[in-house]
Amino acid sequence: MKAERARILDMLHQGAITVEQAEGLLDALERSYKAEASAAKPAAEAAAPVQSGPNWGELGTALAQRIQQGLSGAFPGIGSMGGRTNFGDLSITKAYLERMEDGSSLTNFGDLTISDDVPAELLERKVGSMTNFGDVSGPAALVEIMQARCHTNFGDFSASDGGKAKLSNLGETVLTREQLLNIGDGSSYSNLGTLTVASDVPPELLAQKIARYENLGKTYGPAALIGVLQARCPENLGKFVPSGGTDDDGEDE
Repeated sequence: MKAERARILDMLHQGAITVEQAEGLLDALERSYKAEASAAKPAAEAAAPVQSGPNWGELGTALAQRIQQGLSGAFPGIGSMGGRTNFGDLSITKAYLERMEDGSSLTNFGDLTISDDVPAELLERKVGSMTNFGDVSGPAALVEIMQARCHTNFGDFSASDGGKAKLSNLGETVLTREQLLNIGDGSSYSNLGTLTVASDVPPELLAQKIARYENLGKTYGPAALIGVLQARCPENLGKFVPSGGTDDDGEDE
């Protein structure tokens, strides 16, 4: 639910939706999550002593339907979207496309990656239209095909050629020198959790490896390294806290 909430806040920040529409979408998201969690609880209690938890697949489907209904009110025409919808991490492979009907529609709210083995002709034939509220990455030629079929875009399209990566953090992570050395130059990083840049990271290495930084959470680290990430952050919806500083919650770094 955290990723979907961040997307709605991002749309509000960009001016794509009004405060009232954002409140409606966030309320629909919260009510859907609570409703599905409550429905899953009795079934879990009636099961054997060893619990398997709620059916996340069904919960995700219901959540997708609820958000899509909310978006229909904010954006007329979206309610008629058919085809496939992604709210998580999806890899578009050759095998995946071969199972799709020609001219299918695709709606992306999460992270969608196009595999290197996908033939351009197959992608053109299978995907007839696209709506993007998330991140789409892959080889430049394939990303361009998806962009050409995208009639509504509130997300990001980025080429991942040359070893570049799209990294993300939803929890608590320490970004170290060793991690940076193992990713391609010019990569992008999305932080929705708490990220701390290790003090021994050389500023020039951080600048070389991270070309784009999206901050929806909290980012801690030495002031010089925080400055590098801030310079690569086109839109900040979170907090940057230099070492020794205090964030808005009164927590010392």
